[in-house]
Amino acid sequence: MARSDDLEARLATLERHHETLRGFIVPAYWSLVDRLYARTPAPDKARCLACGFEQKVARFAKRHDACVFGGGALERLECPRCGCVFGPLKYLQTPPEVVDLDYRLLYAHYSEGDSTEQEIRAFHAMGPKPGGVYLNWGSGAWSASVDRLRAEGWDVWGYEPTVAVDSAFVVGSKDQIGAKFDGIFSNNVIEHLFDPAAQFAEFKGYLKPDGRMAHASPCYDWLYAFSRFHVFFPMGEAPRRLAQRTGFDLVDQADDGEFKVRVFAVRP
Repeated sequence: MARSDDLEARLATLERHHETLRGFIVPAYWSLVDRLYARTPAPDKARCLACGFEQKVARFAKRHDACVFGGGALERLECPRCGCVFGPLKYLQTPPEVVDLDYRLLYAHYSEGDSTEQEIRAFHAMGPKPGGVYLNWGSGAWSASVDRLRAEGWDVWGYEPTVAVDSAFVVGSKDQIGAKFDGIFSNNVIEHLFDPAAQFAEFKGYLKPDGRMAHASPCYDWLYAFSRFHVFFPMGEAPRRLAQRTGFDLVDQADDGEFKVRVFAVRP
């Protein structure tokens, strides 16, 4: 019994040390990035993630916040053409492998709230049809939506690349996605897209010719700007402009408090 107590005490000490180390490393890293970024000439131009409008960085209106996850200062750019807000550039320019590790480090100690109901609402926003096959993109580890919808008779699958999920109906690699879907839906995903146009083009490749998508996020408005992980705020005309660029039509939308969803259909 004494050995068991000693082991538990040592594990608790290691966990405290790990948390202290993480609490130091993350803000220290981003503080250094901010210092280097302040001394480095800004990129000459930036391109809107939604409509593709390009102009000098200095001419974009700026929106500022600070990251609650230790990510330092957040300066985002506002597109004068479509209303999209995107950035911070320092994060958009971070190497993908570093971003991936940054997410993994976050989710090693942080859990999202249960998003089951919001995901189910996003699913039904597509107007799903019996017999269709549907994919929950970024289904996470905090939602029972795939199981709930399957129990109701819907042929729904999940894709979650960042967090391990123990489910026969959720895959973690794109190599495991082999079907064509009648619809793709997501909740709290679109605001994380570093290249929404490329992602929408990829979505189109997974969809049937008459396929639809529904992407729900509070970030169709200026909400939850305090996270460096939120790099894309498709406000204003941004969803429509993004759809036009990528072979979709914006066919429906709903705004109910923080639940906001935009529905896209593959253009005939």
